Amino acid sequence: VKRETEVDGRQVIVVDTPGWFSAQDTPPSYKQELVRGASLCPPGPHAFLLVIAVGMFTDVDRARIEEHVSLFGEHVWRHTIVVFTWAEVLRKISIERYIRREGKELQWVLEKCKNRYFVINNSIFGEHPQVGRLIEKVERLVVKEGGHFIPEVENKPLDENQNPARDVQELGARPKQNSGLALSKSAEQTGSE
Repeated sequence: VKRETEVDGRQVIVVDTPGWFSAQDTPPSYKQELVRGASLCPPGPHAFLLVIAVGMFTDVDRARIEEHVSLFGEHVWRHTIVVFTWAEVLRKISIERYIRREGKELQWVLEKCKNRYFVINNSIFGEHPQVGRLIEKVERLVVKEGGHFIPEVENKPLDENQNPARDVQELGARPKQNSGLALSKSAEQTGSE
């Protein structure tokens, strides 16, 4: 699902991809939709937001993340930010303590994306500065990594003549909790700020 909106004066495109299955193999059509999602943010997504709900993170969760992220190639980690949701359940526990407590599986994911993460409190409704701060974090990532992500499939760039976006609607998939998100600013605003 692709949505375009404005956040703090910036045009933003968000693509919500299918959820990641932890108890079964992911259907091939969902894998295709994950890859196609990147094509919905021309010239390419500036960031991948890997949404992880605060809670127990297992080796199965890590394996699914590794499997799905590998669809884009190893360099996708340079454009990935982990977004922890439902942070309010931590109460007085810091996110750093939570990460240490969850152990090596979650720490591995964070190390792969250079320990970039953002924390969302889902109990806050309406306009809130946390969304603007997330966009600022994405902008810093874009500057540091030198622009947008260039999708690769099996180590080959997507063919410019392909139109994988048209097939996304045909799949009819519904987003699931903990789905991956691709985020891109509009093409006019790709310069550093």
